[in-house]
Amino acid sequence: MRTVAIWLGALWLWTTPAMAQTPGQNQYQYPFQNPNLPIEERVSNIISLLTPEEKVDVLGANYYLRKNPPPSLGRLGIRGYNQAEGLHGLARGKSGSPNAIPTTTFIQSIGLGETWDPEILEKAAAVEGYEARWLNQTERYRRGGAASLVIRAPNADLGRDIRWGRTEECYGEDAFLNGTLAAAFVRGLQGNDPKYWQTAALLKHFLANSNENGRMKTSSDFDERLMREYYSAPFRMGVEAGARCYMAAYNATNGIP
Repeated sequence: MRTVAIWLGALWLWTTPAMAQTPGQNQYQYPFQNPNLPIEERVSNIISLLTPEEKVDVLGANYYLRKNPPPSLGRLGIRGYNQAEGLHGLARGKSGSPNAIPTTTFIQSIGLGETWDPEILEKAAAVEGYEARWLNQTERYRRGGAASLVIRAPNADLGRDIRWGRTEECYGEDAFLNGTLAAAFVRGLQGNDPKYWQTAALLKHFLANSNENGRMKTSSDFDERLMREYYSAPFRMGVEAGARCYMAAYNATNGIP
């Protein structure tokens, strides 16, 4: 079944052809269901079909605040889905919770970085991406966060100080190593199909967020050389690897929020 992912405000929507008919007839009820049309045309068609109430609901689907999964627009054959943590394995609920789903867990990212091996990281991410896709397409598990196809990984920040509270999420302090491993993780999560994504990797946290005190509000200040050769390098490599999503950091950079 052909599918397309689109971004509407804070919500990802996964669309599928809802009205397949016999050959020779109009195969799709709506233009957005036709995978052969340009993506901009398909997105514009969806937006034109949404009611004002649906547009508001979609834009308000903040995954941190909502207890329920994103809304599903069943009348259009659109199923909503959420985001999930996935730095070293797909997070599907707390251990012991009745809604938890067992998944493959690898060592934390800083440990993965110690392998110095992009092929191993790509294989680990591929396992994670496969599990996310399988859960999403299995009716039994298609609930809440289990419907996630946007994976909040990899972390391309630089581990410059062990006192930074998110050091374990990154691969180390070297920009080239971080970028090489982040790119490998992106490729593994998203798969190698030339047209369809297995999942969408969410590269984070742009930019220069690797200080602990006040990292939610302080400004990380640096010159252009440090910007190009150090802080942004891992992110650039992740973008070049094809990352489909990005998360902004909480801090300012050179005074700009």
